Amino acid sequence: MSRAFDDLGPYGGPRVSDAGPWPTEPESISPSVRSTPMPIAAIATALAADDAEERRQAAARLGRADVAEALPLLMRALGDPDWRVRKEATYACHRLIQASSPPAAEGERPAAPPAGAEGERPSAAQVLVGALLDALRTSDDVGLRNAAIEVLGYCGRDATPALVGALAELKGDERKLVLDALGRTRDPAALDALYAALAEKDDNLRQSAIEAIAGMGLIARERVTDILYERLGDRDRFVRLTALNGLNGLEAPVPWRVLSQLIDDPILRPAALVAAALAESPEAPRALVAALATARGGAFAQLVRALARLVEGPLASHAVDALRAAPQEVGARLVQAAAASPGAGAAEPPSWRGLGADPVSGRAQALVLAAMARAPGAADAAVQAMIEPALVETAQRALGLLGGEALPAVLAYLERHIDPDPDLWEGLDDATAALIDGAVAIAEQRGREGAPAQPPQPPQPAADPTLDELLGAVRRSVKSPSTLVATSALYGLAKIGTADDFPLVVSQTRAISLPVARAAESALAGLSERYPESARALARRLMQAGETHLAAAIVIEALGTADQEEIAFLTGVASVGDVRARRAAVTAVAAAAGVSALEVLSLSLADEEREVRLAAARALGRLYASLSDRAGDERARARELLSLVRASGEPELVAAAAQGGAPFRSDPPWGEAGDRLSAPVSIDGGEGPVSTSGMSGGPPSGKVL
Repeated sequence: MSRAFDDLGPYGGPRVSDAGPWPTEPESISPSVRSTPMPIAAIATALAADDAEERRQAAARLGRADVAEALPLLMRALGDPDWRVRKEATYACHRLIQASSPPAAEGERPAAPPAGAEGERPSAAQVLVGALLDALRTSDDVGLRNAAIEVLGYCGRDATPALVGALAELKGDERKLVLDALGRTRDPAALDALYAALAEKDDNLRQSAIEAIAGMGLIARERVTDILYERLGDRDRFVRLTALNGLNGLEAPVPWRVLSQLIDDPILRPAALVAAALAESPEAPRALVAALATARGGAFAQLVRALARLVEGPLASHAVDALRAAPQEVGARLVQAAAASPGAGAAEPPSWRGLGADPVSGRAQALVLAAMARAPGAADAAVQAMIEPALVETAQRALGLLGGEALPAVLAYLERHIDPDPDLWEGLDDATAALIDGAVAIAEQRGREGAPAQPPQPPQPAADPTLDELLGAVRRSVKSPSTLVATSALYGLAKIGTADDFPLVVSQTRAISLPVARAAESALAGLSERYPESARALARRLMQAGETHLAAAIVIEALGTADQEEIAFLTGVASVGDVRARRAAVTAVAAAAGVSALEVLSLSLADEEREVRLAAARALGRLYASLSDRAGDERARARELLSLVRASGEPELVAAAAQGGAPFRSDPPWGEAGDRLSAPVSIDGGEGPVSTSGMSGGPPSGKVL
């Protein structure tokens, strides 16, 4: 792999990124040690100690010394036998370079200091460059040479002219080291010398040059991209590989006519597959899909990743077409890979091992591709993946892609897992609830696709045997011991249930589990909107028994209209029913009776239960927002009640009214009365009228808020 993408020691990341701040130094040495001056003689003595840690501590202090005085000691520390001492010495050099460089604007690299004029003191970078190049010329110490290259990179632009000159002067391995140092300077001016080195006969030099060029991708993107494109046809395979990796790092698309010549080379294939995911030719997905039939191990994983990226981009339709036109064994291998287990009759299961493939993400990508290919067994694999938390979202997406084809697999699972025994639900309720949600969504989609342009009454799911079977499974799930499954089933009935489901849903509004009861309320409202005639007759029956008053109020609210008998019923329930029934009645009477409900809302704003008060405030805000300016008296009365809400000192009550639509901030009356409404309020605790500062009047009931 190209060193342009390897760890570069003290650099904060791969050199393909632009020059930025230097990384934080290790904390193994206290900052006080690095910042406390120490006599050079004492440092020299410590650097001669036998203990490597003592030498490292001494090297750390060189970063605060005078560079000219400390230069011999720096060179000694850079050549120390212990790598930790050498590394600390490189940090010391970096601190010296920073200290002598002028500060740069935020987001910019420090500018190179001008070359010292005659009599001027040279900068730390200039002093170090000369000494380090001399070390490259004269020393055979590998540790010193490597440390010298690192520090020359720190010197940046200051080192470029001297390095270019040394490149023409030196021979052998020293030239390769100089090319490496030129790349580490991250100076665009070094590109000319690096490009010229690509004409050398020595392949080692050419490989070092292309690595250095690729590492400057984001510093001189246009020039580097041109050079890398040019080198995709180089005679040296390593140069081609590094150039391709560099283009991938820049996410620069490579023409398919070029890629197609590289993808068959085992050495170049991994990088070529990454490039194929960035390609802009419809030929790319067809070639990748064809390769899936025989690829193994890491190559298979790379093909899957490349295709997964293609299906998220502009070539998505071409990739899907290629997957659906592929031989059956391609889909079978994708399903097998997604399931991570050998299938019946499979010769060899694809492996996610090798080349850094992540089995979980690889399986997720394979599952989506299998669903796009409509591969046999993809639905079963998606259902099975639903049990694994890391694959739930992917499994839901796969089921959505498969649509109606997935329903038999989902139904088979539900038949196995819908059971009254709570022990059977352990660890499976999340998956079962998610499968119910997914199956209901598929059924809804099928209903929309098969509905005429002007649909008459709500569709009847029983017309399709598969949907009828799904509806039966959802109905059985409503009484599941799992709260998650029961709530999912109730929400599902709201979408695909029939008028026959009213009794089942009404019974669940009295469930012991509050989440189930709330879900039943929503389901009852949904069914009432879809089957209004049946719901109206149901409401009349529910009004007769106290235990079903809550359900009756929910149905009337969903219908949106009410006759005098129903309004009288809601008015009575709003004051004497249980808490949930009162809350539902308050909301329903405001929706069905309009301004005539203001009296009920006034009373409910003083209810002893917070839930009822919040419902009344929300309904009042919604009612006020629906009134036009012509409804003068009613609008004024509603505004008076809202003023009391605002003056009540209950933030939750005010927020509920605002959520309903009360324009506390934008409506002129609130702006004019802002000071009065925000003043302290004196509230009588008895049944007498409310006394407020600067405001008269109160609810007709005489009750306080």
